[in-house]
Formats: sequence, C-alpha cells, structure tokens
Amino acid sequence: MLPVIYTLDQDRSLKLGFRGIAKLEKVFGQNVDKWNLKELTFDQVAEILAESLRREQPDITVDKVMDLIDDYSDINTAIKKTFECINETFGKNVSTVVAEAPPEAAQEDVPVPAATDTPVATDAPIVQGTAI
Repeated sequence: MLPVIYTLDQDRSLKLGFRGIAKLEKVFGQNVDKWNLKELTFDQVAEILAESLRREQPDITVDKVMDLIDDYSDINTAIKKTFECINETFGKNVSTVVAEAPPEAAQEDVPVPAATDTPVATDAPIVQGTAI
C-alpha cells in the first residue's frame, strides 16, 4: 500500500492502515463494508483524511484538516484524494483486475492435454485386513 501524496501546506502522505480503518469504523458506527462512499458527508471526508494523515502528524484534528483544505486546496480535490487513499488501502477488486486483462490473453492457444484411457488391472490380488 503506497501513500497518496496530497499537497496542502506541504506535500502530505495519506495512508490508511488497519488501525485507521478500525478507528473510522467506530467513528462512522459501521463496518467498512457498509460505508456508502457515494454519500459521504464533508465531516466524514475530513475524518478519513485526518486518520490517513495521523501516521505523519499524530496530533492532527478534523478541524485542522478542514482548515488545511480551505487554505491550500479545494473540496473537489479533498474528495478525490480521499477516494484515492481508500482505493490504495483496499487495492483493486479482483473482478476489476480480470476485466482489465487484455483481450488477446483470453484468446491465446494454450494446449489442452487429451484424455487417455488407462487400463485397470482386473487380476490384482484382493487383500483383506483391518483398515487403520
């Protein structure tokens, strides 16, 4: 997981880890898989950004994040960087990776082994005993 660089008063590294996600789940009152990213409030965007900045600046607050955005950025960039950070945290969805495979990869001629009949010995001795 690489940090997302967000230029505010200086270049800042946004990075959410396991601990950050756990804290955000408590703040939002929902497991991460229940977050509706299309309906994030500005407070929630600021919470995510603050949590993703805490590795670099442990004492940062949501209010300070909002001030940094107001002074050095804009709301659209803040939202974009929030989504970039979330995407970097969770990586690509497997179905997305499959969908992005080049079409020629699906059409490669890969040899398929032919099925062969293997005779089964019918005169093998039968051994009786106790199964272990």
